[in-house]
Amino acid sequence: MRIKNILLATLLLSAASLQAQEVIAPAQKVAKTSFAVITDSETWKQCGNEIKDYTAVLAEEGLPSFIVHHTWQRPEEVKEVIKRLYKKNKLEGVVFIGDIPIAMLRKAQHFTTAFKMDETIDWHESSVPSDRFYDDLDLEFDYLKQDSLHPECFYYNLAVHSPQTIKCDIYSGRVKPLKNGTDPYEQVKLFLRKTIAEHKSGNQLDQFFSHTGEGSYSNSLTAWAPEEFTLREQMPGLFDGRGRARFLRYNFLDYPKDDIINMLKRDDLDLTIIHAHGLPHRQYISADPETHDAEAHIERMKYAERQNLRRLERRGKNSEEIQKEIAKLESKYFVDKNWADGWNDPEVRAKDSIYDLKMGILLDDVTAFKPNSRMLIFDACYNGDFREDDYISGRYIFSEGKSCAVFANSVNVLQDKQANEMLGTLALGARIGHWARMTNILESHITGDPTLRFVSNDPEVDASELCRKFDKKKALAALDSPYADIQNIAMHQLFYLDHKGISDLLRQKFENSPYTVVRYTALSLLEKLSDDNFKQMLIPALTDQNEFIRRYAVRQMSHVGLSEYVPHLVNAYIQDNLSQRVAFNITIYLPVFDKAAVDKAIDEAFAKTHLVEDKEARRQELLKASAKRESYQEIFDKTSKWRKSYISGMRNTMMHCLMDDLLPILKDNSENEEVRLKLFDALAWFRESYRRDDIMQACQSVMKDKQASQAVKEAAERTYYRLKI
Repeated sequence: MRIKNILLATLLLSAASLQAQEVIAPAQKVAKTSFAVITDSETWKQCGNEIKDYTAVLAEEGLPSFIVHHTWQRPEEVKEVIKRLYKKNKLEGVVFIGDIPIAMLRKAQHFTTAFKMDETIDWHESSVPSDRFYDDLDLEFDYLKQDSLHPECFYYNLAVHSPQTIKCDIYSGRVKPLKNGTDPYEQVKLFLRKTIAEHKSGNQLDQFFSHTGEGSYSNSLTAWAPEEFTLREQMPGLFDGRGRARFLRYNFLDYPKDDIINMLKRDDLDLTIIHAHGLPHRQYISADPETHDAEAHIERMKYAERQNLRRLERRGKNSEEIQKEIAKLESKYFVDKNWADGWNDPEVRAKDSIYDLKMGILLDDVTAFKPNSRMLIFDACYNGDFREDDYISGRYIFSEGKSCAVFANSVNVLQDKQANEMLGTLALGARIGHWARMTNILESHITGDPTLRFVSNDPEVDASELCRKFDKKKALAALDSPYADIQNIAMHQLFYLDHKGISDLLRQKFENSPYTVVRYTALSLLEKLSDDNFKQMLIPALTDQNEFIRRYAVRQMSHVGLSEYVPHLVNAYIQDNLSQRVAFNITIYLPVFDKAAVDKAIDEAFAKTHLVEDKEARRQELLKASAKRESYQEIFDKTSKWRKSYISGMRNTMMHCLMDDLLPILKDNSENEEVRLKLFDALAWFRESYRRDDIMQACQSVMKDKQASQAVKEAAERTYYRLKI
């Protein structure tokens, strides 16, 4: 809820602050577009010459740039400047250099791909650091407080009546110095000098490297293999003899770390994608290599047990509890308890630590090997967590190598997403910021220079011009481009311009395009409309030639929940069983559908098929998966300690089949309030559900209920506006 005196104080603070800001206008007149460097006053004092050199090189590229410096007190001050420049000077993007406030966003997890942390726990951990606060000028937020331990962080709720989709008006990047013992202003100077050099290099994007770490895509080969084919569609120059694309997977070598580092040190490397797990301080590039004999198996198991005991120690377990765990080796696993020997021996710890270091890239590794890949994409969790004093993506841009921009995530990120969407625009001259602007999710950010661009591989095509300004006439013409990602940019623009007939246009593209990346973009934009075309196109998507689209279709069918999907899902499980991620997702999501429809579809499909050897075993697998819906009956047991856990679980597994029993809980004033609040939150994720209108009607009923508490009414209102399309 907004508090008038807080807003008034904010306005007064902003007004006073604006008087002290210095805005340095570019020498040349702003015609088509402009850019802004936003920095703090001390960074400007220390690094002013380098910042001016940076804006000078942008001016040579036809991008006049403002410089704004100030001792910033609140994110609202920064946003006011951006709004003013956007309105008066056609601002296309900004870079934040130095000490710029960080907006920590709450009640906005639906803008992320995967982050669903309980917001009642530690605010610093359960909020999302996001510059969408600055990029999307239409989003509305309610200020909550400043973090007392992390004063650069400010907490906001997404306002109830805010737009519920992200449509970035500008792009942004962050150059936030690390607190790692080196001078922060020297870090900024080093970065600016090397990115200026890259702007002057005339470099084309023709050298590419991709690594897929252990656990990414559940190690599925059928999920990994299509990346090369989609990149051929997006950037044919990488495969024309002059260009070079290299693909590495975690199990090609026992310890691929050195090979990855050597690749990243290549002086000619332009673009790198690393699909992996991650933390702010580590890239998990591989895991335990396979063992092939009994002795190696045993050594690996001993190592695993030592690591397990050390984890227990870190969690505060006492000596007696650890001894009980060791005793399990004999009583439960029937092996000698000496397998745990050395778990607390310093010498053994050191050897195990070295073994562990061989499976990840850490902060100091990055500084030491000086990466040269000009741009990197970390399809991983937390590698771009800029609220940290020191973090992986920061180490890359502040290294002595040529890396100038990293696209990474501030929190965890979904693996089942298209990490290389519209990358082809980069090979055709789009600025990195132009490309990133189309990735409208909360957690993904550019660390480094968002204006960096490669010289177009086609002198007749300049993607930056198309990306810069949304123009319906140009977008319609671009739909026939020979380049797949130019078509994708055109579809995005027409979607955001509310082009008449956009749904039918997207359907036509999905049905007729030979390009995988075009079909995916059309389908993902249809998802935002969530109309009949979207619901109907999921059926042919389930048999698309591309594994990712098939996998995406399974998940989206579960979000819609129509019983008519069930026979198609069961048939896909039988016919596409070698696509592990597709088959796995089907077993995960079958419980959301009506039980009778699932049972019937299983019986009919297995009665007809001749495609599987042990039909009965496979049939039982599906029946067992479907039966997991029974566990959700815990929601209706008021004595169950698992009620709230199962309710929260519906943010991922949307139990449409239980809706008739769930809706009365929303309206029951005698029900536990915390349960109702969690249920409102869970049902707010049912945006594509065929029961969406029923949920909205229940919300309206509660909003009008005079007996309902204010907290419940607000939850009902928030869910209603989340679902309203």
